[in-house]
Amino acid sequence: MSTSFHKIKVKELVKETKDAISIEFDIPEELKGAFEFKAGQYLTLKTSIGAEEIRRSYSLCTAPFEAKWKVTSKKVKDGKMSNYLYDQISIGDSLEVMPPKGSFTADKKDKPVILFAAGSGITPIMSILKDQLEAGNQIVNLYYGSRSEEDVIFKRELDGISQENGHRFLLQHFFSSNGERLDKERVESIANGLKVLKEQADFFICGPAGMIESTKLGLEAAGVNANQIHVEYFASPDSPKGISQEVVSGSVEEITVVIDEEEYQITLDATETILEGAERIGIDPPFSCHSGVCTTCKAKVISGEVEMENNFGLGQDEIDEGYVLTCIGRPSCAGVKVSWDEV
Repeated sequence: MSTSFHKIKVKELVKETKDAISIEFDIPEELKGAFEFKAGQYLTLKTSIGAEEIRRSYSLCTAPFEAKWKVTSKKVKDGKMSNYLYDQISIGDSLEVMPPKGSFTADKKDKPVILFAAGSGITPIMSILKDQLEAGNQIVNLYYGSRSEEDVIFKRELDGISQENGHRFLLQHFFSSNGERLDKERVESIANGLKVLKEQADFFICGPAGMIESTKLGLEAAGVNANQIHVEYFASPDSPKGISQEVVSGSVEEITVVIDEEEYQITLDATETILEGAERIGIDPPFSCHSGVCTTCKAKVISGEVEMENNFGLGQDEIDEGYVLTCIGRPSCAGVKVSWDEV
């Protein structure tokens, strides 16, 4: 999988709400193979704002069958990239864009799909629901929380999808301005109302950390199995931080990394992650969030062992296959070698 950035022009801009904008990229014909994606994946964008290089990951809100590469960004207070995209970017401008990544995908097209979203968490959910509705005859339900009706991202598009697929697509909005929230009790009630459907379906959740945790608790309380629940975090949930591991052995901190078929030896500083060490020596590894969420920095452990702190991006199956997030990974023994080329 390519970890290189490509200079891509902005094809179209759509202001979805007073603080959310969709950006469609004009992918050149020769790059469309590299930019093939699965519903639910994201693009990492890079630009310079002032003298600072900024990277952020944004989920694609389009489905593969649409042959469009569109992401949606919601302005946040002091958010350098989100404010830049909303206020300054223009059609014809170029951004550095990395090919799609991410494991928040619904590969099965023969099962009911139950979707929970809040705020800008609708973006990967939108991609998944369109992909599922296009591919099969299964039921798709979306429960979507927003501040108010004016804050509903993709409102017109969702209404159109609902009219076209009313027999198999259920859309239900919840507005916090009216006291409606996707809390544990509400989600438990929704799941119990699905009856036998909840035993067959896959559940996908994306939104703020608090909403994700409440939704998971509600589903679990209703008897939904953990392996049916799939989560995408946009930011690392607040949680107690463990004590940073300090590299004290004379050999543990000596690691080897592989990128673009080249090997590099790095001596990590105390408490430095693998990604930080690689950045320090200037080899430009792939990364975006720096918090164990987006998986852009994923690499495979070729030898040795790597410990991760606060992993919210990788599933247990990926960990079992030897993958780690280098932004939160540190060597726990001598002889560690990791490769970004194996992803």
